[in-house]
Amino acid sequence: MNVFRQGQFVFPCSRPSRPGARLRRQGGKVLVMFAIVLPALLGVVGLSFDTGLILTERRHTQHAADAAATAAAMDLQLGKTSDEAIATAQAWVQQELGMDDAQVTVNIPPLAGDYAGDSDAVEVLVTRNRRAYIMPILGSAAQNSYQVRATAALEDATSPLVVVVLDPSPAETQLPVVPLVLPNPLAILGGLEVEGLGSARIDGAVAVNCQWGGVDENNQLAGLDYPPPFGATCTPLLPLTGLRARDIRVVGGVNNADDFRHFLPDQPSPLHANRLPTPDPLIGMPAPTVSADPTNVNSTLRGGVSVLSLSVLGLGPTVRLYPGVYEWIDIVLGKVVFEPGVYIIRGKHPVTGVSLGILGGQVTAEGVMFYITDSAGYDAAGGSPDGNDGETEPAEPVLTTIPPSVIVTGELLGSRFTPLNSPDSPFDGMLLYQRRQDRRPIVMVTQDLLGSRVMQGRIYAKWANTTLVTNGDVELSIAAGSVRILTLATSDFTPSHPFPAAKDVYLVE
Repeated sequence: MNVFRQGQFVFPCSRPSRPGARLRRQGGKVLVMFAIVLPALLGVVGLSFDTGLILTERRHTQHAADAAATAAAMDLQLGKTSDEAIATAQAWVQQELGMDDAQVTVNIPPLAGDYAGDSDAVEVLVTRNRRAYIMPILGSAAQNSYQVRATAALEDATSPLVVVVLDPSPAETQLPVVPLVLPNPLAILGGLEVEGLGSARIDGAVAVNCQWGGVDENNQLAGLDYPPPFGATCTPLLPLTGLRARDIRVVGGVNNADDFRHFLPDQPSPLHANRLPTPDPLIGMPAPTVSADPTNVNSTLRGGVSVLSLSVLGLGPTVRLYPGVYEWIDIVLGKVVFEPGVYIIRGKHPVTGVSLGILGGQVTAEGVMFYITDSAGYDAAGGSPDGNDGETEPAEPVLTTIPPSVIVTGELLGSRFTPLNSPDSPFDGMLLYQRRQDRRPIVMVTQDLLGSRVMQGRIYAKWANTTLVTNGDVELSIAAGSVRILTLATSDFTPSHPFPAAKDVYLVE
């Protein structure tokens, strides 16, 4: 009922609740909700924590696979075997980068991806187990396996090669006087030398493995030791003399970066110094034997041949030579025809000391390869001992002046020299092949002096110097220990048989 108290009504009400009881009821609800949500919260936190760790670790593992694939591909670039490249990749992951728990699978060539079956590519698969820290509390597996993959490949980085200098440190010898060709002895000033009155314009690439010092494309010091000699050098007698090419790669340095320019005008410098060496493009070519090329190699012994006649004037018969094994071939004057095939020359002229000398006359040598060896007992049946040369460097020469093994002048009276034309032969495209261990220098003269001439094909002398005296059009490509180009005027190199392009390592997948 209502109560009137001092002029106001007081209404009856229920007994007020105590604050502590209300808080206890709310706290109970929160505890219940927290108990319900806690596993989910732990799951989210655990998933975030463990996922972050595994993503970080996976990224590190991917970097390791990338590095391993790149290192293995660099081994291939340097001419190492697939087994060596595989060992390098495994060592990079497990030892260099400390992932000794990783399972590393290396495939050369790759088994999957765009580079499957490519022998110039390396596929690396790295599999690891990663421990989870929080998720196992919620019943997930304590160990999780994941795999990453990387592929690195050798891909063309230049135009086809025209000149390749193979010797990292050529013997510092000098060439002797060669009458009418080299009137003065010449000391070697660089792995590659361009000298004379005109530029050497090369429609292709130049690779120089010589480590000797100099400067790079920015005129900064490059290479080993202070020059001279240089990795590559131009000694111009006129301001416009120099080397022009589409790509110029030098392991060491050059004498003056301004002397090395692009084949095309108004193009950036093609010079790149401090580069990795370019592998020997012909290292897999065998010594000529009947078994290696039964069509073109003949083991018949034909002795030494000297030609000095007036047949070039119509006053005598044409001399015909046939494939076989010769002690020497010396042509001073006359009309001579070499029948197609391989000519093995294993001795030297008793007076001149030259194995192959062609100083005059009208010579037709179409579809031929000359093989020069200092092995007096070379066996065309089995290839001994030349077949075992491989990459082994021969001993340094005792004499500072070495007589040449070859002197060929191709400018006289319309002479023609074209390489072996036999697509099924390992020597297809070869004009001159000198035994790898033979350090004797080679002198080739190809000029337009007395009528048109043709000289085409590849020249290969792994540890020897090759000197080319030239003007006009040049259709030769050269792979030699060191190379000297003497220009009497501007010389345009448009080779009939260039070498494959130099390659660099790229991470492709």
